[in-house]
Amino acid sequence: MKRYFQHEFLKVSHFAASHWEHPVHNHNHFEIIFVHKGKGLHCVSGTYIPYDGANLFLLAPCDYHRFEIEEETEFTFVKFSYTYLKSIENIQAVDSWNKDMDQLLIHAQNRSRPLLQTDSEKQKADSLMRLIAQEWKDDKNEGNETIFFLIQAILATIKRNLMPGLTGSGQKHVEKINRVIQYIHEHIYSVEKTQAAHLADIFGFSKHYFGLFFKEQTGFTLREYIAQNKLHLIENRLKYSSFSIKEISNELGFTDLSHFNKFVKQHRGYTPSEFRGKLTKP
Repeated sequence: MKRYFQHEFLKVSHFAASHWEHPVHNHNHFEIIFVHKGKGLHCVSGTYIPYDGANLFLLAPCDYHRFEIEEETEFTFVKFSYTYLKSIENIQAVDSWNKDMDQLLIHAQNRSRPLLQTDSEKQKADSLMRLIAQEWKDDKNEGNETIFFLIQAILATIKRNLMPGLTGSGQKHVEKINRVIQYIHEHIYSVEKTQAAHLADIFGFSKHYFGLFFKEQTGFTLREYIAQNKLHLIENRLKYSSFSIKEISNELGFTDLSHFNKFVKQHRGYTPSEFRGKLTKP
């Protein structure tokens, strides 16, 4: 599989195409892809996603993809790296960047649902992406603060549209489990705030019933859900960040490096050092 490398922190392109010229590939950066108009298939990591008119896609570096275009398609691509925000001066949101992206990417793995739920949301995203493309055309500057805030607006739009696929026995339960999951993702870096006792207290359950409720609504135990999400974050950090293993361990709330190594080994069959070592081999 071909891998595309982008050395710039940020790159924007806007174009129309009747034929997709690129092979299946992945990247060393994130991509927001907006289809303004056209028809075809977007093949993402083995899943075929049809599009007909406006559509939005969010890709992580590990995703591989290509398009099969049936009708001429107008695209805007926004490609950016983990270090993008660090290139922006006087921006106060840097500390929340990784956590926001983590949450969006975890939910975006559910390819069965569009990232934008209504025509109104698609129209808003269309306008934002055209503004980004125009601003980049006028000023190809990675430090352009207008582009930064427009990208933040796109990510905020995705965030409010994303809903985890849940089973439920009524709208009241669905709304409550959505709030629970939102809280978990916001506090995934805090062991104390993702404990069953704390969550039960916050959301008005007994500890015993909370466990039953969570399993019924999500299909996972609380421990399984948190472990899988932490593993996803850990692997993303190991693959795409320059954080040391100790820094990743501290960020995810592990008490010590030994506990962190044991956790990853137990669930994945390798230690963090072994995993990162495999990535550096030719």
